Amino acid sequence: MKASEITARRNRISELLYQNQTMKVTDLVAIFNVSDETIRKDLSYLEDEGILIKKYGRAELVQQEELTPVINRTPIHLDKKRQIAEKAAEQIPKHSCSIGLDQGSTVALLAAKIQKLSEKQIFTGSLAAILELVNSQHQIYCFGGRYAFNDMAFHNDTSIELYPDIQLDLCFFGSSGVQNREGFCTSSLVDAEIKRKLLKKSAKKIVLLDNTKFESTSLVQVASWKEIDLVITNHFISQKDRERISAQTELITV
Repeated sequence: MKASEITARRNRISELLYQNQTMKVTDLVAIFNVSDETIRKDLSYLEDEGILIKKYGRAELVQQEELTPVINRTPIHLDKKRQIAEKAAEQIPKHSCSIGLDQGSTVALLAAKIQKLSEKQIFTGSLAAILELVNSQHQIYCFGGRYAFNDMAFHNDTSIELYPDIQLDLCFFGSSGVQNREGFCTSSLVDAEIKRKLLKKSAKKIVLLDNTKFESTSLVQVASWKEIDLVITNHFISQKDRERISAQTELITV
C-alpha cells in the first residue's frame, strides 16, 4: 500500500474520531476494508502523535484544549513571529500579483508588512489580516461565511468553491501544532478544508510557524511537507525537525 494511502486513511480516522469522540476497531475495519492488524497499527501511530488513546477494542479522541483567540495569541512570542513575517514579506514580488492569506496571528503580522507594499490583489478569510490592510491601496477580496471569534476568520461552506476562476501567485498559511507530524496541521476540520482549497489555487505555497508549534500536535494534517514550496520558522527548532522538513521542501529559519 502506498504511503499516501496510509496517510489518507489515518487522517480520515482522525476526522471520524473528531466527529464521534470514540470509534470501535471493528467499525474502522469495516469502513476501510482492511485487516484488524492494519487498523491497530494506525491507532498506535495516532496514539504516539497524541491524537487518541487506545482502549480495549476501541479508540478515544484526546480532548485538546481550545485554542486561545487570535487577538490574544498575537502578543505571544511577538518578536519571533515578526521575524518570520519579515522573511515571508521578502518572498512577495514587487510587481502586481495575487496573494492568499490564511488565518492566524503570524499571517496577520505579515499582512501588516504587506500594507506598505505597492498594489496587490489580496484574498483572505482572516478579519485580523483585513484589519491590517483596510487603509492600504490593495484590492481586498474576502472569503465569506460564518465568523469564528477565536480564529478571527470567516469559515465558509466548504462545499462551495472559493472564487472558482482565480489562481493565486502565492499563498501564506498558518498552522497549529506539528509535533511528530509529516506536514502542517490545524485543530479544525472546517479550517483544514479551507486550507486545502487554497493550496489547490496557489502557485507557490508558504507555511509560517514559530518554533513553539513543534512542541504540540493537532487534530488534522492539512498537507504533507512535500506539497509545500517553503516553510519559514525560527532557528530554535531541533536538528531532527530541520532534517525532516528539509528532506521534503525548502526550509528557511530566522
